[in-house]
Amino acid sequence: MVNPISGNLRQNSYGNIFREGVLPNGRVLYNVIDSEGNKAGKLSVPIEQVDTFETSYNQILDSAPKIRNFVKANSSEEAITKRRNLGRNIVASCGVAGAAIPLIILRKSTSVTKKILGLVAGIVTGLSAGFAASLGITSPPGSVDFALASRNLSKIDIQPVLDEKA
Repeated sequence: MVNPISGNLRQNSYGNIFREGVLPNGRVLYNVIDSEGNKAGKLSVPIEQVDTFETSYNQILDSAPKIRNFVKANSSEEAITKRRNLGRNIVASCGVAGAAIPLIILRKSTSVTKKILGLVAGIVTGLSAGFAASLGITSPPGSVDFALASRNLSKIDIQPVLDEKA
């Protein structure tokens, strides 16, 4: 029996993958259908990696339209410049806050070394936090799920099936 791993067959611009069965070598066979409904090939995955493969595939199918819609809505030069400036402002603000906090905390300290180390640590921490916040705010929705799923797929032993008998 052929089962779409993404639940019901969804017509989408990414195609579909169907589980066909288990090969004699213990690998699970999938049939790949392109976006127009034509057979695009077959692939196999080790049976112990099937859950990771199917979960990652579904995450990509769920997050790709969100990313595409975000890009369509925010691809003008003005929107790109606005997001770039927002990211820079967030990183700079967090860097300044990271520098200010240790200076305020250590203002009564007599040790210059402690003040310098605190200032450097605060700046690094502030810039790191600002970069993470900027990335989270300016990235398309679903991009983290897409990246994690892509990373999971890259670790799986996915092989094309070239034998027409499979």
